[in-house]
This record gives sequence, C-alpha cells and structure tokens, in this order.
Amino acid sequence: MSVDRRPQRTWTRAVRVALSSTLLVVLLAFVLPTVTGSDWRSTMATLSFVTGWQMAALTALWLVGLWAFTFVMAASLPGLRKSQALALQFAGSAVSNLLPAGGAVGVAVTWSMMRNYGHSHAAIGLFTVVTGLWHNLARLALPAAGLGALLLVGSQVDESVRTAALVGIAITVAVIALVVAALLHEGAARWLISVITRASVWLTRLIRRPAPQDLPGLLGDLRGSARELLRDGRVPLVGGMLAYLTLQGVLFWGCLAVVGNDLGWAQVTAGYATGRMLTLVILTPGGAGFAETGTAAVLVALGGDPTATMAGVLLFSFFTFALEIPGGALAYLWHLRQARPGRPWSPEPAAQA
Repeated sequence: MSVDRRPQRTWTRAVRVALSSTLLVVLLAFVLPTVTGSDWRSTMATLSFVTGWQMAALTALWLVGLWAFTFVMAASLPGLRKSQALALQFAGSAVSNLLPAGGAVGVAVTWSMMRNYGHSHAAIGLFTVVTGLWHNLARLALPAAGLGALLLVGSQVDESVRTAALVGIAITVAVIALVVAALLHEGAARWLISVITRASVWLTRLIRRPAPQDLPGLLGDLRGSARELLRDGRVPLVGGMLAYLTLQGVLFWGCLAVVGNDLGWAQVTAGYATGRMLTLVILTPGGAGFAETGTAAVLVALGGDPTATMAGVLLFSFFTFALEIPGGALAYLWHLRQARPGRPWSPEPAAQA
C-alpha cells in the first residue's frame, strides 16, 4: 500500500523555511551590527540622507548590469531574445530569493517560461548547465581579484581574508581545470561521466528516487553540445559576464559612496568579491545574511567606517536581493501577458530540437 508523503514533505519544507528565515533575521539583526560595531538606528539615519537622484542613478546602473547578463543568457540559448532573458533573470532570482535553496524552484519556473518561448528540453537543459556553471565559477573566481587588488596597492591582508581568498581560488582553479579537461579530452570526459553516474546512483538511492535512464549517454550528448555552444558563443559569454561583474562592482562602490564610505578601490573590490562568493551559501535564500555580514566584516577590517559600511552593504543588498522580488513578479506578469493564446513567440530555428 502506498503512503502519501505530501503532508510530510509540506511539514518538512515549512520547518526548513522557518529555520532559514530565523537564521536570516539573526544574521541581519544581531550579527551584522556586531561585526561592524554599528547599530540599526545610526544606519537607518545614514540611509535617509541618500537622495532620490542618487537612488535613480543606482537603479539605472543596476538595470544596465542585469541587461549585460542577458548577452550570456542569449549566447547559451540561441533564439532567446534579450527581453525574454531579462524576464527569466528577474523571475528566477525572485523565486530563489524567497526560498532557502530556492535555486531549484527558480530553475523550474524559468524552465516553464522557456518552454513557453518554444525552446526544447535539451536546449533548456544545456542553457541551465552552462549559465549555472559559468555564473558560479565567476563568483568563486572573484576572491582572486579581491586579493590581487589588495596586494597591488600594498595593503596588509588579514590572515582570515587571505585564507578565504585562497580557498576560493583553489576551488575555482580545480573546477575550471576539471571542466576544461572534460571538454577537450575524451579520457577525462569518460572519467568525469563515470564519477557523476556513480554519484547519481548513490544519491537516488539515498532519497529513494528512481535513477535517471542512460545518464552516461545524456552526459555525453551534453558535452558535445556544450563544446559547440562554447565555440560559437565564447565572445558574448566572456564579454557579457565580465561586463555584468564589473557593473555590479561599480554599483557596490556607488552604494558605499552615497553613504559616505571613502574606502579605496582595492578595499571595495575585496568586499565585493567576498559578498558575491558568499551568495553561494544555501542556508538562507540567495545567501542573504551571510553575504552582508561577510562583506561588512571584510570592509571594516580594511578600515571602513562602521556605520557607513553597514549602510552601504544594506543598500547594495536592496538592489541585488530585495528589489529582485517585486521585479520578478512584474517580469512574470509581463511573461504571462506575452505568452497568452494567439500570440506565439516564434523562436529562432536554432532553438528548436
């Protein structure tokens, strides 16, 4: 007799959300003021001096950065329009920012949207792998930029900051080496596919789900498609990602500048790199709380004013986390309006499979 596990899953999900939300509140309400040496009253007073023109300029910069990433998305899914890519970006981020480990739910939402745009499951799967891996590798590689900036200007680097940066660099180099070897060398590809297959069998047994059928064949096809995609779209993939990361960094600097934090470019780069890497933490939605606390701790350790640092970090989080939620709702409403019956998307032939 089968047992309906849906109530148990709902209860488990509710507990996970409650614990994640509690952790987020603790990090922002108590840990962030502690590591900065500031308080919420002083921080809110500092934020109140930000003018409407400054907010408008920061908002424009934020939107331009998001637009830059649409070039990466369009190169990863031929036939995807820039407007569609922007809607996908907003909707996926909104869902991910609402739920702990919400990335999987965000992928499900954007997957459904892309199917409405007329793209095949195979093309969407390749898009998901390429953009996810590329984005995460970029965030892991940022500590190298932060550490390099500090060393370039001759700053004294705290041992904990140096250790975190070196760990990020080591992980990034290892992953990049593994991916490049698998793409270029048949033997490395067979070894990696074998490892993933064995891990998949173990994981499916652990969660009591059926193992995927012909996973080695699917991974082999994915490798071939990825090689072709990277060969044809390497310029927008690299250029779009560099532009996106740079514009996000400029936005971070702007958020600090409008609240009176006068740290140099190297210190700002180090803080920005730390925060972007910590968004990979899955214990809270989008790594929120961890990213702000880690960023603020690095900036204060590098000489940042406590109150201005806390205010600037929270202002940056407003754009990169909080504002994405209503933005995602609006983007999804736009998507539903555009996808209504009688209004086909007509994707490019390359998007069909």
